[in-house]
Amino acid sequence: MTTKSRVPLNAILLSSSQFIRAAIGFIFFLFLARRLGPGNYGKYVFAFSLAEIFSILGDIGLHEYSIREIARRPELLRQRLAGILVLKTLLSSTSAIIMLAILPLMGKDRATSLAVVAFALAQIGYSWFYTSTIAFAARQDMHIQASLWLMEKVLFAAAGMAVIIAGRGFVAVALSNTFVQFFGGVVAVGIAWRKYGPFARRLDRGQWGGYLKAALPFGLIVAFYLVYFRIDSVMISFFRGDDEVGQYGAAYNLVSALMFLPAGLVAALFPRLAGAFSSPEDNLDGPFQRAARWLLALSLPMAVGIWLLAEPLIVALLKDTYLPAATAFAVLGWTLPVWFITFLQGNLLTIIERQKAVAVVGLANMILNIGMNLVIIPRFGFTGAAVTTLITEIIGLTQMFWLLRRNISLAETAIMALKLAALTAVMGLLVWLLRDRMNVFVVIALAMLVYAPAVVAFGIIPWQEIREILSRKPAPSGPPEIRPNEGL
Repeated sequence: MTTKSRVPLNAILLSSSQFIRAAIGFIFFLFLARRLGPGNYGKYVFAFSLAEIFSILGDIGLHEYSIREIARRPELLRQRLAGILVLKTLLSSTSAIIMLAILPLMGKDRATSLAVVAFALAQIGYSWFYTSTIAFAARQDMHIQASLWLMEKVLFAAAGMAVIIAGRGFVAVALSNTFVQFFGGVVAVGIAWRKYGPFARRLDRGQWGGYLKAALPFGLIVAFYLVYFRIDSVMISFFRGDDEVGQYGAAYNLVSALMFLPAGLVAALFPRLAGAFSSPEDNLDGPFQRAARWLLALSLPMAVGIWLLAEPLIVALLKDTYLPAATAFAVLGWTLPVWFITFLQGNLLTIIERQKAVAVVGLANMILNIGMNLVIIPRFGFTGAAVTTLITEIIGLTQMFWLLRRNISLAETAIMALKLAALTAVMGLLVWLLRDRMNVFVVIALAMLVYAPAVVAFGIIPWQEIREILSRKPAPSGPPEIRPNEGL
């Protein structure tokens, strides 16, 4: 199968894997939140969020930079992977040490501090796992990457559920994650070494400075966005307490569980486009519009459904102890269409060597979000944090469109979005009429039965396109070529 023909198959493999992982993670999240309650779940979310922020130092953009470079020059895989593995181990270890050094200054209780320690150490094992996926992504062996991701999620959820059922708390869950990450890292590196090795035993330490310098713009992008996505939970913990962190974490995780959709699509698309495009002037309208059609067709009805059904969904999924999170959940639902498109935009910009511009957008969004949260969280709590997230996301989307104004057609995107908005409004009316008369999940099923055929019938997602993806037909051999609407 050619590289070009692998993209639809890889999108299916990764999206399917991401879907299963998201489903497992979602079930585990519901289990954990219900069993721990808002207070202890808030402590767990705080510890995880803090570790996520410090994990920035364990990669500094090496992952994205390496995928792009090895996709363009496959011979670099054997030369660089061993050195990247050692470098990322050193970086993640340094990150863990720094986090542990400042932990006593935060004034958290012993259980929360132990959970932070567990998550900090887990970053080292995860760095091994993450390094191996560079090889799988660059070679487009997504079936291996998908299987490993799935294994990691199954082990984590199984271990976490086991310790909770055994009567342990959130600290035991964090510790079980540490063991899973180290085990998964060893397995993933072993598979990569066996399939693509032997790798160069010379680590080229003299070139590490060059790697880090070249990867830094990618690292800044990840850093700014990761801080932006996680800092609100940390700030809520200090300003309003662990119970509100638990409520916000519940609302946030209900929404973010759906991010597997753009992640799977873009993970399959990125290596292919990285090999075909490299100039800031390249026309990306074809791949962008085709991917955006799918992402908006999925995310707009989700946003409307969450807005109209927030309370019954919270009660059905998490019980009424989390009912205070319903308003934040309804607000955060509207971030889905924005998240889906900005995720795609950011990856396209890094492909055409505009990662510095993406980093600037990320920095601006991070500063804006933190500034607004410093004012809003003390007064309005976690619901205010949800509003600032939505405002920041909309501003970021606007900036991304401006950066891509020479590469994509904004008018075509707007027309497509308006068509989808009209169909979504009809679906929303149906949901509004039925929400007080039927079970919430029956309402969702009926809405899907109305909306999905309409999207195909009105040609927004052509049936022929669906058939082509499902058929997985090989493309003709020859050099890569992307024409309008052939980006997947």
